[in-house]
Amino acid sequence: MAELTFVSSGDGEPVLFVPGFPFGGHVFRRLLAPAEGRFATVAVDFPEPAPAREQAEAVRGVLDRLGVERCAVIAHGTGGRVAQALAFDGDDRIDTMVLLASPGPVGALALPPEPGDALALAHVEPLGRTDAEAYLEAWGRDPGAYVRGRAVLEAGDDVAGLEDAMAAWERPVLILHGEDDRIVEPAVAERLNAAIPASTLGFLPDSGHLLLDDAAGSIESMILEYLRARYLRAPHDHGGIALLQLERRPPWVDLDRPVADDDHEPAVPDPAEQEVGPNP
Repeated sequence: MAELTFVSSGDGEPVLFVPGFPFGGHVFRRLLAPAEGRFATVAVDFPEPAPAREQAEAVRGVLDRLGVERCAVIAHGTGGRVAQALAFDGDDRIDTMVLLASPGPVGALALPPEPGDALALAHVEPLGRTDAEAYLEAWGRDPGAYVRGRAVLEAGDDVAGLEDAMAAWERPVLILHGEDDRIVEPAVAERLNAAIPASTLGFLPDSGHLLLDDAAGSIESMILEYLRARYLRAPHDHGGIALLQLERRPPWVDLDRPVADDDHEPAVPDPAEQEVGPNP
């Protein structure tokens, strides 16, 4: 595998950004700038497609070089397999994970023969011409690299054997997936959520594989708020939205049941009337 490149910026606790194939780091363009205001960011880039465990080993080398002892990981697409290889293969430095449109640890992933067709499948909302060209730039320079990467995925680029480690994972994991993802089917996100006890799953309506594009303007704040609460363990500072975390059941299940005025019997709150918003 060609040498891994990376860009580090910002100050604070480290957050590692791991892109997937074939869309690369351009997917993080809107998220990196606000993240750099709160964290020390490390954005890696894979110049050549390779199996997930090889890529994970290269990322470990970057973390060693930077002296990172603890970090959060934000991974998109097949970068989610790299994040899983890092975390579930025993790298104790990995704390909170955010998996965006991630495949599971096993199984082949099919992509169209042409990168342009893959990009067309990946989004629901229209892409601007500049962004579309940026996503396809690398494969225009080296069409063979797309062919090689596609072959790696179709061969079953997996991190098999990690299912038991998933079940023992106690650190927080946020799984976000587009409801209309046509590259990694939404059922995969449900299986990941079921396998990882400390996970939280959210589906984004009208969003595809490039959910950071389709849900732009909301998902970035959700991710940063999740890291604030679960990675930094810092109190909410009214600097952004408050993320209501839905775990395994709705939040009103555990609310104290209010007493009705007419008969003094407990009244079950109506979920439709529950307010969701910033903390008072």
